[in-house]
Amino acid sequence: MLENLWEVRQALPIYLLTATIGLAVSCCFTLICPHVCRLIPALTTYGKAADQLEEDSLVARISVPKKWFKHFYALGLLTLLLCLHCIHSLIHNPDFLPTIPIKFLTILTRSYSIPPIAPSTAVLALLLITFHVARRLYETLFVSVYSDSRMNVFHYIVGIVHYIILPISIMCETQGVITKKEIFHVSVDDITLTQWAGAVLFWVCNWKQHQIAEQIANTRKGPRGLIRNYAYGICFGRWFNLVSCPHFLFEICIYLSLLLVIPTAYVYRFVVLFVCVNQTFAALITHSWYHKTFPKYPKTRKALIPYVL
Repeated sequence: MLENLWEVRQALPIYLLTATIGLAVSCCFTLICPHVCRLIPALTTYGKAADQLEEDSLVARISVPKKWFKHFYALGLLTLLLCLHCIHSLIHNPDFLPTIPIKFLTILTRSYSIPPIAPSTAVLALLLITFHVARRLYETLFVSVYSDSRMNVFHYIVGIVHYIILPISIMCETQGVITKKEIFHVSVDDITLTQWAGAVLFWVCNWKQHQIAEQIANTRKGPRGLIRNYAYGICFGRWFNLVSCPHFLFEICIYLSLLLVIPTAYVYRFVVLFVCVNQTFAALITHSWYHKTFPKYPKTRKALIPYVL
């Protein structure tokens, strides 16, 4: 039976595709007919959009504090550092990884004679993701102001799994990791101009998202940075004049820009699909909440994409 397990392939694409479809169907129920099953809105909303469900004892039993978002990034950062350590060790010793971890990585993607991601590309991608996850961890600890709002356990578990499999989705398709190489070569010279452009775009989107995080946090802070309230308000200025959730828009852009860095990756495309669907529905649900909560909410403001959606 164990031998048959090693014959399994594409475990990550199957999981990601299943999670994406399940999320899309559940969010459609939440947006169109939320009263059909109270459990579905509980599983697809968090924070401000879930506050109206707090009186439901079922929701209270399956929810955790929203400030636990920091766990996503802490575990994700730990996984990233472990992956970078593995690559650093492979540079000095191509036989560093034992057989069992290699076999485990091979079941996560499809079969390859030559994996699609070069070592130098993998290092650049992992360093970029490390920067992104470390920034988000910093924001959850020192920038964002969390009220007593909550998120459901399902969302919490999916978030943790996402940030753990994000670097693994790159590792399982890196040359010299799942296939032996006599020399595990990493060099800046191997990076193309298109990949550098993707890296720059990745950084710009992170910078913009950080500005938005500060802007959201400032709605609850006074002039000296002290917290003055935990109430929800309407943000104005910059991207908020165009869309309700620019932070979700730039999250999508961050993942799309990384495709320029690892265009040959296979599993990562399913990660991008999941993120796009997740952030789009989260924006639509949040946008709907704003309109229901604030009667004078700007009518011309879109949910996610300026002038479009």
